[in-house]
Amino acid sequence: MPKFSIAFILPDENNSLKHKIVEAENKDTALRGFFKKEALEFYSDDEKGFFYFKDDFMDPNAKCGSILEA
Repeated sequence: MPKFSIAFILPDENNSLKHKIVEAENKDTALRGFFKKEALEFYSDDEKGFFYFKDDFMDPNAKCGSILEA
């Protein structure tokens, strides 16, 4: 199974960086797993929350997230 390196600057007062290596079938599944384990404190636990997380993660202007296949 592929591994993905995921880094995300959390929307907290310290702009903390979370970084994890995640095993998943594809990037979207890896990102969803990271969302469930690392970012739920800041987003709702539903499709809308994941949508907002992914929007923040992929925003080219904010550059809050990065995902690379390892």
